[in-house]
Amino acid sequence: MMIGLLLIYILWFTHISHQLNNGLGRTPQMGWNSWNHFHCSINETTVRQTADAIVATGLAAAGYQYVNMDDCWQRSRDAQGTIQPDPIAFPNGIAALADYVHSRQLKFGLYSDRGYKTCAGRPGSLGYETKDANTYASWGVDYLKLDSCNTDGTPTEVEYSKMRDALNASGRAIFYSLCGGVTVNDAWPPNVGNSWRTTNDIQDNWFSMINNIDFNNRLVEKAGPGGWNDPDMLEIGNGGMTDTEYRTHFSLWSISKAPLIVGCDVTKMSATTVSTLTNREVIAVNQDPLGIQGKKIAFFSAQLPNASSGVQVTNNTSPSSSFDLRRRQWIYNPQDGSIRSVYNGQCLSIFRCNGGQPAHLFLDNCQIGDPHAQCQGKNQQWIVNTSNQTIASQMNGLCLTVDAYGNDGPAVNTFVCNQQETQIWIWNITDRTLRSKHQNEYLVTPLELEIWAGALQGNSEAVILLNRGENDNEQITVNWTDIGFPLNQPATVRDLWAHQDLGIFIGNYTSSNIASHAAMMLNITLTK
Repeated sequence: MMIGLLLIYILWFTHISHQLNNGLGRTPQMGWNSWNHFHCSINETTVRQTADAIVATGLAAAGYQYVNMDDCWQRSRDAQGTIQPDPIAFPNGIAALADYVHSRQLKFGLYSDRGYKTCAGRPGSLGYETKDANTYASWGVDYLKLDSCNTDGTPTEVEYSKMRDALNASGRAIFYSLCGGVTVNDAWPPNVGNSWRTTNDIQDNWFSMINNIDFNNRLVEKAGPGGWNDPDMLEIGNGGMTDTEYRTHFSLWSISKAPLIVGCDVTKMSATTVSTLTNREVIAVNQDPLGIQGKKIAFFSAQLPNASSGVQVTNNTSPSSSFDLRRRQWIYNPQDGSIRSVYNGQCLSIFRCNGGQPAHLFLDNCQIGDPHAQCQGKNQQWIVNTSNQTIASQMNGLCLTVDAYGNDGPAVNTFVCNQQETQIWIWNITDRTLRSKHQNEYLVTPLELEIWAGALQGNSEAVILLNRGENDNEQITVNWTDIGFPLNQPATVRDLWAHQDLGIFIGNYTSSNIASHAAMMLNITLTK
């Protein structure tokens, strides 16, 4: 009998010790991170001022609690292997800085890497997992983001699990954020981290933001209380998008139960930025205790022509009757180098004129040779190489690439030519389709109008009506059957950005006009 009980205990203990058991992340984490705005230009004065501003601006009262330093805080290791902060940027040490953040009733976070070095070349945690976890705990650290640069090739799950076990044994509950290496097919992240990056690093523009949330949507079933899909930090307030686009950004992150980690300089936020980040009704969707990640449930063609703004790949090999086949048809003109959509006649274009990579793609009116156009139209000129089946930009020589975290789409951009499968394109001159050799997916002009939805407590559903196209004045109808409500049941519809009840509706709700790149966010609740 005793042997049997001992065996049960050993099995139970082994199971527990190989799971993340910190009790944290029952709702998505909210806070601030230094990287998007400050990158390596970080010091203790900036962190103290940030903590003060989080309290003063009302961010803390709205739920933002973590103050997280990203890469570049660390400088070296001492003779005992203990990680040392940059003595110039942090003359008083990390423990004192953590104490200050805690004095503001906030929590403190740090960054490391599961490789030999961080992405910025500072000391990583590979081989020092236990030493670092114990050091962080002694300093009063509440949050660890572990990145994925300069690794030794050990399987991702194994490397992340080393730090998980070290944190579990440190004696302090530390939120564990995984950054990099997670793929669509991985089942292990909920057993290892409290959140896990699903995408490439976000950039402060519409195309990067919308690509990240599109890819994050593919991992919807992984998320739940204790562990969340992370499409990267918020760019709101950094200036690369319009206020409308930032509000859409916040809406999509909130309904997707993504971490709400502010990435701007919170000491210099505009009133509009503060208003967006502290919308309590939208935050309540993100923090709903059911923890059900919202997802894209319907999409439609725009009511007006020339509405498309982006391109992507899809495995839609046998489109439904509602799919316009012209959306996956293209015409290459070798004389001017253009690749035009049969659907709307627009040209495949690179978002920026500089040589940065990856470069996002979009569809725009063809302006090749126009001296007044963006890049003088050179961002719309391509070379189709039929021998090696690549498509390269005439402007910067970069190749058309399926490249959204793990190279699984749906985003398409340009990247340095490398002859990988993700850059091989098969052009069918008969049906005019352009198909990636990687996973046999078609290049398509996506549908512009979308409905996102996710269940909330109290017989409610959060709903986003999104116009991702270029036309203003689009109306979108959400049917009760789209969100699992009885067709004949009345429901109250509330606009979460207008903070206004719109009325009681039966069967469906049709929006007012929605501007380009705008989102209407609703709470739809069945009446009793």
